[in-house]
Amino acid sequence: MWTLLRTNPRFRRLFVCGVVTSFGETAVYLSLAIWVKDLTGSNAAAGAVFLAITVPGLFAPLLGHLVDRVSRKRLMVGMYSGMAVLFLALLAVRGAEQVWIIYVVTFCYGVLSASPASPALLKDVLPSADAAAARSLIIAVSQGVRIVSPALGAAVYVAFGGRSLAVLGTGTFVVAVLLLVSIKVVESEPEPAGERFLTSVVAGFRFIRGVPLLLRLSLTTLAFMAVVGLLETAIFAANQGLGQQAAFLGVITSFQGGGSVLGGLIAGTAVKRWGEVRGTSAGYVLIAAGLGFCLLPGVPFFLAGVVLFGLGLPFVMVALGTALHLYTPSRMQGRANAAVSSVTDAVQSASIAAGAVLIGVLGYQAMYIAMAVAAALCAVSLFVARVPVPEVEKSVADVDDTDQPDVDAEISK
Repeated sequence: MWTLLRTNPRFRRLFVCGVVTSFGETAVYLSLAIWVKDLTGSNAAAGAVFLAITVPGLFAPLLGHLVDRVSRKRLMVGMYSGMAVLFLALLAVRGAEQVWIIYVVTFCYGVLSASPASPALLKDVLPSADAAAARSLIIAVSQGVRIVSPALGAAVYVAFGGRSLAVLGTGTFVVAVLLLVSIKVVESEPEPAGERFLTSVVAGFRFIRGVPLLLRLSLTTLAFMAVVGLLETAIFAANQGLGQQAAFLGVITSFQGGGSVLGGLIAGTAVKRWGEVRGTSAGYVLIAAGLGFCLLPGVPFFLAGVVLFGLGLPFVMVALGTALHLYTPSRMQGRANAAVSSVTDAVQSASIAAGAVLIGVLGYQAMYIAMAVAAALCAVSLFVARVPVPEVEKSVADVDDTDQPDVDAEISK
């Protein structure tokens, strides 16, 4: 992974761009919700900030269609530049009457987060042989950022007030734009628009269905997401069952984040060595074991289970991301990634809602058992599967430098 950062300047800049925007997102959106709470005194109004960020994910297939029809780099530069300007609108927020401005900013932030432009551009930046290592590094660092950035964002808000978030958000996007502009890459040519609009929008779903390996990985991810949303509610009840104060949830989050950082560092090697199917299966085994440990009495067992859970998640994420990178053509990347993310996000949201309803009926132990069983079944279904491995879809990044002398000299239009 570290060799990849040293030897591929285009990936290095795109990677740093992703780290910067990830920091900005996780540092700002929680603080925006706190700001709305302070302005209105309403928990519902504060919760609507998270709703504004997540709703655009339902329209990811439309964004995927756009990503596959234009220059990904130019699109990202335009979107990031727009967000840098839009964040300055937060300077106009003086009281509860201007809370709508915060909602507009967070909604547009959600549109940017739902866009599959970055993984699509990665196909043209990264040789196929480095796909697993790159995904592993991206997930490891992003999980590390998510541990510290919410606290830093909240500290900025407490120290300087809500309008300081405008400066923080704008600053991160300005840095991201400068990094993107400096990336010199020859992108794959967009396919001519020969299909009807609706047919093109849903093409990602058809493509996933037509590749057995991608279909199997997507379906197991979908099945797991349909249950793992229960954790969002169950964790509060589990913390209470351990006899801990609410602040202990921060410790739990940190342990899970630490496990995810470690998992991110080793998942790429495991996926490259074992393949995407076996690598995903190993991730579900770790997740199931972690959830099982959480049911044992005592805080040490619970924290050990949280670490194992966090350790297993990157295996699933790296394997699916690597498979989409390798086996999807460059100009189908946007729609294929959007198809997977939109469905899994919708199912996970429904699972979270179900958890809020069921916690008073089942109790957190039953929820943890259900999630552990689901993870174990996903692991078994993949381990015994005989799924053919498709041919790798080459991209412009797979062309040798000797065959493509202008790849580091020509800036993509």
